[in-house]
Amino acid sequence: MTIRTNQKYTLEDISQRKQEVLQDIHTQHQVITGISQEIFAPFLPSSNQGHSSLIKKFYMGMAIFDGIMVGMKLFKSIRKIFLRNR
Repeated sequence: MTIRTNQKYTLEDISQRKQEVLQDIHTQHQVITGISQEIFAPFLPSSNQGHSSLIKKFYMGMAIFDGIMVGMKLFKSIRKIFLRNR
């Protein structure tokens, strides 16, 4: 909802406000990008030992397995929905 005022705006005021808003958008974009990189960053090994690559492979395998299981469950539930309509 916009509240109207009788204040007059000049082109300089509008361009200054535009720059402020663009700066705010740029700052928010950087914050969102940083947060998303933290959330979706892969697991970093805690040390440079040989077993860290084994653990990384295990996590990757479990993630793939979990993804396949979730996909199968979704497929079954969607399939049940369409079979009920017949």
